[in-house]
Amino acid sequence: MRYFLIPCLILIYGTSFSQEVESFGVFGGFNIPFTIDQGLKNDPRYFGRFTIRGTPVGFSYGYDKVGYGFLFTPNYMQIGQKFTIVNYAGGTVGTRDVQMNYFSLPVALRLHVNDVAFFRLSIVAALNFSYLLKGQETLTINAVPSALKLTYPPGVSVPQNPDYEVSYDGVVVPNMNNSVYVSNDKFSHFQVFAGVGFHSDFDISENWSINFDGRANFGIFDPRSTSYINQLKNPSASTPDANGHPGAPDLYGQRRDIYLSATFGISRIFQFKAKFREKKSTPLKHTRPQVQSLSKTKIQTKAKKKKK
Repeated sequence: MRYFLIPCLILIYGTSFSQEVESFGVFGGFNIPFTIDQGLKNDPRYFGRFTIRGTPVGFSYGYDKVGYGFLFTPNYMQIGQKFTIVNYAGGTVGTRDVQMNYFSLPVALRLHVNDVAFFRLSIVAALNFSYLLKGQETLTINAVPSALKLTYPPGVSVPQNPDYEVSYDGVVVPNMNNSVYVSNDKFSHFQVFAGVGFHSDFDISENWSINFDGRANFGIFDPRSTSYINQLKNPSASTPDANGHPGAPDLYGQRRDIYLSATFGISRIFQFKAKFREKKSTPLKHTRPQVQSLSKTKIQTKAKKKKK
């Protein structure tokens, strides 16, 4: 049995070695985002919650050779985590929703784990260049009046609105529905993510394959604009906090976005075999005429001897 398997493996390897695969496809999926913000972490009003966002549509182009390949997957994606808002007593009263929608162009290098004819599994390393289409943070609060008191940390300003009432043990806030707290102009337009994961293709026919891609993606830059970050770093006396000191809209802390992505798609594939190159060798010199002339000389010598 062992002697039978070895030739089969050699045959499979030889078949894959001689082929190149090109593919065009569409895909969609979902993301699980995490907004890592040290300021929100230190703010007693907010606690992160599990969030799912979408990658509604994307297009893919892949080019694979033996052992490696390249994958381009431009797409529209949504990231940003939701946070639960709690009151001074620890009760849940609402949601802070961090939302960012990007047009994204991931460029990935694929290192093939296997290269059999119908199934390809690859390790993926990618850089994801993203342009912000829309970014905002909204607040939704819905509670009875007795539960609408929040604990504002020192340094966070209270909106100058008569619906906000400052007391010795907190700030009474109004109910609201998707009120914009951080607008689109407070976000940076460009972001770069570094991603690692795996990609698989399963051929359902000679021309079509279904694929799955799973990655962990890490934001390299703070997603907020420089001017807004400076506003958080340098509280203004014109926007006092609950204690009458200079305040800012939020506590400052570095922010990074991380998201786990999972996408499913279908691709049209084209397989090409490597061209066979015929080896040319230098022709051998013909020596037969020399043999014939040598034999003729010997015959003539023998005839002369007989005459003598």
